[in-house]
Amino acid sequence: ALVLVWCTQTQTQHNLNQQQPPFLRLYLYLYLYNYNSNHEDDEGRVSSISILSHSPRCLHRGCCIPPQPPTPEYQQAPSHRCLNVLDPKTVLLKDPLQLQGQGKVDHPLCQLLPQVPDDLSWIPVPMNERGPPCSSHAEGINLKRCCVGQCRKWHKSIRSDKPAYEGLFLKPDMPDLVSMPSMLEHLHVFVQQQNLERINSNPRYGRAHPIDTCVLWYIGQSLTQDQASSAICKLTSLGYEIPNKKKCDINDKDGLLTGTCELTSQSNQYCPKIRVRHNYVHERWQREQTSYVDEAGPLIYNYGVHANSLEEFDEWMEKKFTDDDFQAIHQVGRYPFMWREHEPQHFATKDGSYGGQASKCQDSGVYNNYRNEAALRFFERKGLLGKISVIKSFNALRPLSGFHLGFGDCTHYCYSPWRFDLTWHGIALALQTLPEQQNACMQLHNVNLDAQLHIQYGK
Repeated sequence: ALVLVWCTQTQTQHNLNQQQPPFLRLYLYLYLYNYNSNHEDDEGRVSSISILSHSPRCLHRGCCIPPQPPTPEYQQAPSHRCLNVLDPKTVLLKDPLQLQGQGKVDHPLCQLLPQVPDDLSWIPVPMNERGPPCSSHAEGINLKRCCVGQCRKWHKSIRSDKPAYEGLFLKPDMPDLVSMPSMLEHLHVFVQQQNLERINSNPRYGRAHPIDTCVLWYIGQSLTQDQASSAICKLTSLGYEIPNKKKCDINDKDGLLTGTCELTSQSNQYCPKIRVRHNYVHERWQREQTSYVDEAGPLIYNYGVHANSLEEFDEWMEKKFTDDDFQAIHQVGRYPFMWREHEPQHFATKDGSYGGQASKCQDSGVYNNYRNEAALRFFERKGLLGKISVIKSFNALRPLSGFHLGFGDCTHYCYSPWRFDLTWHGIALALQTLPEQQNACMQLHNVNLDAQLHIQYGK
């Protein structure tokens, strides 16, 4: 209504700062700024600020600055203006009193997330937060792995009538830990930024082949496969469905993900279509990354749990990582590379690591973190340490010796959905530090600062 009032006066953006109340000047100023930011240039390019500042209902029907007529080429392709992006939580401020800190950006995705502390505590999950013990289901698909207590081997579990079962209902004592829904919001922004980058680099191709699918691509061995399967469990518990069984490579017998599973949601605004993928073979992600033109998301990498000595792990890293790997990590693109820390083992040895034979699982007090430490040294030698985000979990998981079956396998963890909150938080933190996200937040910072100056000085 405010916009229509001032549009009837046919005032330009330049003289809006004259004779009008400050909060109306600010509202209209930012409305026009956001319209210009979202509008295409003569070559069909779109500003990246629209990702964080615009709601799904785009502002391209403004009356003060009418949109340019579409070209025939534009009419033949689906519109890319109305992207499913974030709500304007801090940009369209109507009250100048909300602008504090000389241009400080208050958008939730621009607030730097904390790192998971090494001395993280775990607290009981309240009954009202637990939900059903098997919180996920899909017709015709084996999601037994989504039941609390299910262990690595499909026929092994910590049963609900055992004392150890209650010990699985623990969650991190960290109020600002990012849950999966919040992580999906970060991932959604990254995907839309990649979509705009494609449109801006080649408008015709970008409009014909949009990037509209989120992906969580896990690369690694059995512990990584457990992580990928847990992502499907969490997504289905959030209301995601598996509409096509042929697009979900879950083994009918053991319920493990052996390839890609595509899920969709009608109720989730962020990442309404998402793929979860797992590859055992290290080299496959290099061969397959060009096969999926409509997706973007992190490569969540972890290898080497079978290397039971520092020398063996170093040898494996030097052998497996090739120049093609390093080039892909440097380029980032649609698949930012993330190293997921190895989880601690809880064998009855002096440092918890595997000693060559089965044992009971217990808290050793001291834990050998040689795999993660060696990985960081390797990346540093290759000049990649600053380019690879690390999803931390080793130190935080040390207290969870009761999450194993009890005897024999003290490496794999039995299922408890709250354990994976560390992974969702780490992914969100890594996405937040990418150049695309930092650039969008910097633009929001400039908008707020410009608006603050506009209020104070009228220009």
